[in-house]
Amino acid sequence: MTRGVNLRLAARLMRRELRLGELTLLALALVMAATAICSVAFFSDRVRAGLNQRATWLLAADLVVNADQPTPPAWEAEARRRGLETARSVTFPSMILVGERTALTTYKAVGQGYPLRGEVTLADRGGQMRTGRFRPNPGTAFADTRLLDRLGVRPGDVLTVGGARVTVAARLVSEPDGAMDLYNFIPRLMLAEEDLPSTGLIQTGSRARYRLMVSGDGEAIARFGEWVKPRLPRGARLENVEEARPEVRSAMGQARRFLGLTAMLTVALSAAAVAMAVRRYLARRWQQIAVLRCMGLTAGEIILVFLLIFLTVALVSGALGTGMGYAVQEIMARMVREWTGDGLPPPAPGLAGAGIIASLVLLAGFALPPLSAVRHVSPMSVLRDEIPATPPSVLAPLLAVTALLGLASWLIGEAVPAAWLMGGLAGFLAAAAALSWALVRLARRQSGASTVGWRAGLANLARRPWLSVLQMVSLSVSLMALLTLLVVRNDLIGAWQRSLPADAPNTYVINLQDGQRAAFVSFFREEGRPAPEISPAIRARLLAVNDRPVRAGDYADERARRLIEREFNLSWRDTLPPGNRVTAGRWWAPGGRESAFSVEEGLADTLGLKLGDRLLFDVTGTPVEARVGSLREVPWDSFRVNFFVLANPSLFAGRSASYMTSFRLDSRDQAFAGRLLARFPTVTVIDVDQILIQVRAMVDRLSRAVELMFGLSLLAGVLVLWAALVALRESRLTDAGLMRTLGASRGQIRTVLLSELLWLGALTGLIAALGAMVLGAFSARQLFDLPLYLDWRLVPLGVASGMGVVAFAGWPIVRRVTRTPPAVVLRSL
Repeated sequence: MTRGVNLRLAARLMRRELRLGELTLLALALVMAATAICSVAFFSDRVRAGLNQRATWLLAADLVVNADQPTPPAWEAEARRRGLETARSVTFPSMILVGERTALTTYKAVGQGYPLRGEVTLADRGGQMRTGRFRPNPGTAFADTRLLDRLGVRPGDVLTVGGARVTVAARLVSEPDGAMDLYNFIPRLMLAEEDLPSTGLIQTGSRARYRLMVSGDGEAIARFGEWVKPRLPRGARLENVEEARPEVRSAMGQARRFLGLTAMLTVALSAAAVAMAVRRYLARRWQQIAVLRCMGLTAGEIILVFLLIFLTVALVSGALGTGMGYAVQEIMARMVREWTGDGLPPPAPGLAGAGIIASLVLLAGFALPPLSAVRHVSPMSVLRDEIPATPPSVLAPLLAVTALLGLASWLIGEAVPAAWLMGGLAGFLAAAAALSWALVRLARRQSGASTVGWRAGLANLARRPWLSVLQMVSLSVSLMALLTLLVVRNDLIGAWQRSLPADAPNTYVINLQDGQRAAFVSFFREEGRPAPEISPAIRARLLAVNDRPVRAGDYADERARRLIEREFNLSWRDTLPPGNRVTAGRWWAPGGRESAFSVEEGLADTLGLKLGDRLLFDVTGTPVEARVGSLREVPWDSFRVNFFVLANPSLFAGRSASYMTSFRLDSRDQAFAGRLLARFPTVTVIDVDQILIQVRAMVDRLSRAVELMFGLSLLAGVLVLWAALVALRESRLTDAGLMRTLGASRGQIRTVLLSELLWLGALTGLIAALGAMVLGAFSARQLFDLPLYLDWRLVPLGVASGMGVVAFAGWPIVRRVTRTPPAVVLRSL
C-alpha cells in the first residue's frame, strides 16, 4: 500500500473515531500530562531567566560587599581610584510610630549614587508613576503601600523615625535590590543616609546589614573583587551577578524539585490512563485489524496507520497541554510574586514544544508495546470471537520506565535526583497499593451474597481486585496530598499557635541602652505594669575551639557553616533562666568567679561541642575565652528572651552592652507600644503577632500554589478511574442486560452501580485520610515539635470527598449503562 493510501485510511479512521469519541480518553490523558510538565517547565524557566536578566538589578550594582559591620572607608576609596562608581546602604528592622499606630518596618538608608543599576519606581499623591535613579533627599522618605495603609498616612505626611522627623515624599512601588528579598513581606521605608545618625536607631547590638555597592567596567570590577576578597572579615561576603541572591536560587531550586515531584505524580497517573486507553482502543479494533489483513494490508502497514492516528492525537493534545500549562504557571507566578517580583520574562521559545514532546514520549513509552501486538493478528482472526493471545515481552516495562525517567530528569534538571524521585514515588504508590489491596480483601469477606442492592456494589469491587486497587491508588494518592496540605496549612499552624503558653511574650524590645534601663523600668511601673526582666546582649563571634581556629569549610552541615560565619548574641547572668534545664555539667554558683560558658545543647550538637571544651570568642574586638561548663535545654517556643551561649557575669564585668526584653501585650492595648516608642524612640519594638500573621499568609499563598499542582494530579487520578470504568463498560452493559432480563428494574441496577462507586470512593477517601493523618503527625513532630497530632476529622472529610469525586466521575457511565435497553445488549451477544 502506498504512503498516500495509508494517510487517507488514517484520516478516514480518525474522523470516525472522533465522531464516536473513542479517542477522547487518550487525548485527555495526554493533555493532562502535558499541562503538568509545561507548567513546571515554564515556571522554572521564567524564574531562572528572571534571575539572570535582573541579576544586576537584584544587586543594584555589579558587585556588592555585604557585611554585618560598616565597611572600611579605604575600600570605597580604592574602588573610586580604580574608576568605579560606589554607593552605600544600611538595612535594619525597627518600629515606626504615627499617633497611636505602630508598625514593624524594614528601614533602608541609601547614600549618594543609589541605585547604581536598575531603577526605583515611585508614585506621588495623585498616583502619577515615575521611574528612574531616585533616592530620598535628606529629610524625606519613600514608604511602600503596605506601610502607608497600616499607618493611615499618604505622601506629604510627616513620620517620626526614632529621634528624627521625615516627610513622606512618595509611595515606593519597587526598588531593584528589594524585589527578591525573602523577607520583603515586612513594610519598607527608604530614607537618606544623611538622616540615619539623627534617628538614633543604629545602636550597640543593632542587627543591621551594610552594603557597599560598586559598578563599572567588567575587568575593573573583577580586579577590585580580587583585591577585596582576602580582606573580607568574617560575616562579610561578596555578591556578584552570578551569585545574586543565593538563598533565592536555593529556594527556587527546592521549589522546582517539589513541583517536579507533584508534576511527575500527575504524569505517572496520566501514563496509566494512556496505557489503559490505548489497550482498550486496540482491543475493540482487533477484528477491524483482521479485516484489513484480509484486504491485503501487512502488519507493518496497519501499525503505521494506527501510529499516524496516535501521532495526530499526541500533537493536538500536546499543543492544548502547552497552552493550559502556560495558564497554570501564570497563576503560580502570581501566587509567589513576593519571591519572583513583577515582570518575569516569558519562557524560552524552545519550550513551546515541551507539551508535544512530552505527549510523544508518553505515547512511545505506553502505546508502542500494545500497538506492536498488532503483528500477531492473523486474517483468520476475523472468524474468531476472541482477542488473539500476545506473548509476554520485556519491551513494555522497559519503555515505560525509560519514558517516565526521561520526563522526570527533564522536570528536575538532573538525572540522579530524578531517579531517586522515581524510586520514592514508586515506593509511595506501592505502599498505597498494599493498603488498597488489604481493604479490597476485607471487602470480599464482608460482601457476602451478591444481592441486588448496596452490598452488591461491595461485591463488585471484590470481583475485580486488581482493577479496584488501581483505581483506589490513583485517586487516594492525590487526594491524600490535598488533605495533607489542608492539615499543614490550617490545623498544624493553628495547633502550634494554640500550644503557646497563654502568657507567652509577643512583643520584644531590643537596642535598649545601659543609660535607659532605669527609665525603662520606671515607665512600666508608671503604666501599672510589672517590669519585665532585662537581659544584656553583646555581639560575639566564635574564633577557636580548644585553641584550634574554626572555619566554615571545616563543617559539612549548612547550619554549622552559617553559625561559624555570623555573629550572634551572648549574654551573662547568675541564675539559670526560667524554663531552661541543665542537661549536662553544672550551673555556676551565683556571685562566683568561675570562667565558664553554658551552651544550648542544639548548638553544641551542630558544632560538635562538648563539656570541657575551651571556646574563644571575639567580643567587639576583644578575645574572651572560657570552658564549656554546662549544656542547656532551651524552650524556644516559650517566646522568652533566650540565648545560645550564656556566660558567668565575671567574664563580662565592666563591658558595655545593649539590652533586650520581652513581654505580653494584649491586642486591645496597642496604644501602650506607641507610648513606649514615644518615650524611647531609639529602641526597636518587634510585634511577633504581626510577623506570625505575615508568615501564615505566605504559607497560605505557597500552599495554594502547590495545591494547584496536586489538583492536576487529582484530575489525572479521575482520568484513571474513568479509563477503568470505560474499559469495563461492555461487561457492565452485559451484566445489566442479563439482570434486566431476569426482572431487575432500572432503579435496582442504578443502585448496584452507584453503590460500587460510593464504596470505591469511601475506601479511597479512607486511605487518603489515613495517609494524611500519618503525614500530618510526622509534620507535627518534625516541623512544629508538637505532641503527636492526629486529626480524626480527616476521616469523614476524606471519605466524603472520595465518595463525591468518584460518584461525579462515574455518573456518566452509570447513566449510559442504565439507559441502554436490554434488547440492544442481548442482540450484541
